[in-house]
Amino acid sequence: MVICGGGVAAVEALLALRELLAIRPHIDLIAPDRQFVCQPMAVAEPFGVARARAIDLAEIASELAAELHVDSLASINGAERSVVLASGERLAYDAAIVAVGARRGTWLEGAMHFRGVEDAGAFADVLTRLEQGEVSRLAFAAPAGLSWTLPLYELALLTSSRLAERAVTGVELTILTPEPQPLAIFGAGASGMLRGQLSDRGIRLRAGATARRLVAGRLELSTGETIEAEQVVALPRLEGPRVQGLPADADGFIPVDGHCQVTGLRDVYAAGDGTTFPVKQGGIATQQADVAAESIASRLGAPLQAPVFEPLLRGMLLTGIAPMYMRTGLQAGGTGIGVVAANPLWSPAAKIAGRYLAPYLARAGTLGGRPSLADRPVSSVGSDALEVDRREAGELALVLAESDAHSGDYRSALQWLDVIEGLDGVLPAGCLAKREDWQARLDANRAR
Repeated sequence: MVICGGGVAAVEALLALRELLAIRPHIDLIAPDRQFVCQPMAVAEPFGVARARAIDLAEIASELAAELHVDSLASINGAERSVVLASGERLAYDAAIVAVGARRGTWLEGAMHFRGVEDAGAFADVLTRLEQGEVSRLAFAAPAGLSWTLPLYELALLTSSRLAERAVTGVELTILTPEPQPLAIFGAGASGMLRGQLSDRGIRLRAGATARRLVAGRLELSTGETIEAEQVVALPRLEGPRVQGLPADADGFIPVDGHCQVTGLRDVYAAGDGTTFPVKQGGIATQQADVAAESIASRLGAPLQAPVFEPLLRGMLLTGIAPMYMRTGLQAGGTGIGVVAANPLWSPAAKIAGRYLAPYLARAGTLGGRPSLADRPVSSVGSDALEVDRREAGELALVLAESDAHSGDYRSALQWLDVIEGLDGVLPAGCLAKREDWQARLDANRAR
């Protein structure tokens, strides 16, 4: 088998195949980079409250008995049942899963485009300029056609909290989104919650509008209005991967059927942002990977019925205070009737709610005894009470972490920090440095 990609969908597919198949087929993992990076946490990096976790793909491949090729997919030959890599190497397959993602491009000249970890430093520079008074009007913009806008709201909310913590005043924050309502994909409850959060922070919202041009400190909108904006932070525009040998729509995305099999190709599946499914989000990518893996397993004799992709969208919104959790079913990529809660709606409460990936990452990449992701009900306890419980639990976990570290049990101390991160989505100020220090000490002890 061949899995093409080194991101969320690719690793989920690898985990799923090893979980579902009693046999141990040879699996080639083709990834353009040597590390798997948890990109959804990149929004928190500039604020010093979290790091986008990176794991060596060679370690993952070794643990899951796959052969890693640090290379890129160039083309697929369905007739010969082989994939061709950028290096010229050719690999045969009995089944292939294409999870190469989408291309993230710029679209608004003069804006700082936030594509993930690689742009965290540039956004940190924007924060510095805000704090030093060099910028007083900052806009956050999403391109037309983008269905997953949650990172835009996180950047704005975290920025607002940062400025409040540092007593920076006189800054105007504005969000521009093509959605009719903020996070409309999750339903009216989530939109109302988010509108309240933005209003409480003094963040202006322009829904149903996109930016067209930034000229001399003024931003022209699709509505014909203009607003003052000295700096714009934009989410990227997504384009399909356009893989030679695979069908593609007008934007380069790969069409798949309800089993995530590529249209017109036998035993070739696709998952993730590179497919035509309109919602480009990590949790959705893992669900597509699961369907592809289950489809392959069922054809190889596993006691499974051929699955059908029935997407369930889960989202954790980092607010700078306490995270909010949202969940909704999607019908053909449209909106559903969603729920929103202050308590985690799935466990482990990870940013990427993958059936196998979330438990795998929660256990620092260990396979032993890992359950799959499980949904949880909305708590009947009020949000204020939940906030008190969360805060008290976090304070206790921090005391226990520091006590364990003081006694030299850095492994346990790090596990308590994981508990805190699971409660709040991010770590309190100063804890990120503690985590790095304790991890270094643990690694040094292991090396002795």
